[in-house]
Amino acid sequence: MRSLAFIVALGTLIGAWTDALAADVQPRDRRIALVVGNSNYPAVPLPNPQNDAHLIAANLRKLGFEVNEQINLAVLPFRRALREFARRAQQAGVTSVFYYAGHGVQIDGRNYLLPVDLNLRDQEEVKDESIDIEELFLSRLDRAGGAAGVRIVILDACRDNPFAGRTRSIATAGGLAEMGARGALIAYASAPGAPAEDGPTGKNSVYTRALAQEMMVPGLEVEQMFKTVRMRVLRDTNGRQVPWVNTSLTSDFSFNPARSAPTVAERALQDRVKLLESQLARERQLLAAAHQQPALPAATAQEPRLAREKPSGPVAKAAAATAPPPAAVERIDRLQSDLASTRQKLVSSKAPPPPAIQSAAKKALASSAEMRPTERRFMGKAELEQMFVGKNQTFIQLITGSTFRWYVRGDGNVFYKDQKSGKMGRGAWKFEDDGRLCVQWDAPRVTTSDNCNYYFSESGKLLRTRSMDLGARANAQILEIQ
Repeated sequence: MRSLAFIVALGTLIGAWTDALAADVQPRDRRIALVVGNSNYPAVPLPNPQNDAHLIAANLRKLGFEVNEQINLAVLPFRRALREFARRAQQAGVTSVFYYAGHGVQIDGRNYLLPVDLNLRDQEEVKDESIDIEELFLSRLDRAGGAAGVRIVILDACRDNPFAGRTRSIATAGGLAEMGARGALIAYASAPGAPAEDGPTGKNSVYTRALAQEMMVPGLEVEQMFKTVRMRVLRDTNGRQVPWVNTSLTSDFSFNPARSAPTVAERALQDRVKLLESQLARERQLLAAAHQQPALPAATAQEPRLAREKPSGPVAKAAAATAPPPAAVERIDRLQSDLASTRQKLVSSKAPPPPAIQSAAKKALASSAEMRPTERRFMGKAELEQMFVGKNQTFIQLITGSTFRWYVRGDGNVFYKDQKSGKMGRGAWKFEDDGRLCVQWDAPRVTTSDNCNYYFSESGKLLRTRSMDLGARANAQILEIQ
């Protein structure tokens, strides 16, 4: 028996999806949140609301909110906290989120949130000793009209009536009644008048778990986000619980805003990189064919000048037989220099990753050409699962210089974000028994082995490659795991 709780969305994608993704969030307006979780009711305690409140508060902080987190509030502190929050939420340009987890009841068509010191033996006094959410909060938002910013109320308290069967003096109904306020979105864990499920003891409610994950998805508009939450809860409860939303929002909102699209200048740099890569690959193929030499490895951003390279193995024998023409060396050298310069401009363009990641990416590019396969320790399936599942990995592609973030979620979904372009997407992942991590984008499950990589450590770096061959070149370096 669990009642009223305010929940906000999208979190574990994380391990939610993303502690790392949240580092990119730069909301333009001030964001505030009041998060309340009431569990310690003397007569009818609830196991999960305080866990739900901790989860939501942590995610909102990652998303740039100033969070007032309150656990097990008595009636007077609850009223003070809600009045103060309502005052702040009425200010112009403020985005506000009120989340509540705990007992809640509907009496005579009005909704009451129950403080932990309420005398549950006497239903007659509920109106005097509990929190009338419409009177203390929603009516104040209504009076503010359109002056304030986005207002969101999330109630995960639509559970069984704690007074059921105890008295007939006040008519109560299961679940909560519908409410509304101008310029606000009010989300319920279940349909009006219907109960909601609480989830396993000591964990999180079904609704909060889905919401905490979905709120972290970059660029997901809030109304679409609640629709996704509804679909997940319906699936997880086999249709028994239907989350509900009433909204009068007049502007778009995302808990985790996406970066803007690449500028014209960025697109020009990206096209320039592709052209130079193509030209450089062709020059190398022509040089290798003319002298019966194996094709040289693909270029990286900071690859040493060809004239200074010291090839080994078959390349060294071929080079000893015949030296490359100076004109070919000069063309390749010029293309490599131009490519490195263009990539560096692209890495330093709009919306860069955090400084620590930028520094790590530059070091990875600078040292990538010097990586020589000497000794590699490939990761096994169990080790990779512990390392990646439920966490974010930030990596740089050593050929293109692009930096990405992946969140490998425990339910088989994987999310990505291109740190330069802001492009995002999702797909499916799975580990093969040989240690490969396989990903298939825009698909509910992995059905091919077209995009699989082995992970290995070498010279203190964590890298990935398509093949376990010692001579196979690394295609990416992992910069950060969170």
